[in-house]
Amino acid sequence: MPQNLDKFQKTKPFRLVKFFTFSSLIIMFTATIVISALNAHWVRSLLLQKSEEYANLLVENLTHQVISRFMIPTLVKYGEIRLRKKEQFLLMDKVVHSTLHSFNVEMVTIYDEKNIISYSFDRTKIGQKNAGGVHYEKAMKKEATSRLLQQGSFLQLLFWYPQETKIITFAPLRAEKRVSPALA
Repeated sequence: MPQNLDKFQKTKPFRLVKFFTFSSLIIMFTATIVISALNAHWVRSLLLQKSEEYANLLVENLTHQVISRFMIPTLVKYGEIRLRKKEQFLLMDKVVHSTLHSFNVEMVTIYDEKNIISYSFDRTKIGQKNAGGVHYEKAMKKEATSRLLQQGSFLQLLFWYPQETKIITFAPLRAEKRVSPALA
């Protein structure tokens, strides 16, 4: 009997150490995966926020350029803005392209107050009615909105590594209200 007891004592602690080792490894592996997923989510949220801020700055710059280099000169010269007139459309196109030439902007679409596309990089869209949707309505209320568009396979989207990611920003075209200290 003492031999059996001695054999039992030797195998039992080994099983206990083995159990604690494997359970500790599983817990550490699970915790690492959870922390990595949370970190990836946090980084993506931060990148999305920074991309939205960048897009809003780009929209502000474009708005400023369109107002100062297109709208004011066009109103002074013609008294009205009619993008259907070739000369005005070409001036608008020149202003938009020169403003965005070094930025990675795929599409610019400008709607009028009746939800009709007045200007677009895709000239086939010009004149389309009611194409703005909910984002157009928010822009008419002076709200800028952004939408994240991700494309890829099911697994790429599941693991948050899409093949292509785009941010689509909708913002109102509005004149700046700045008063210089000398004029105030």
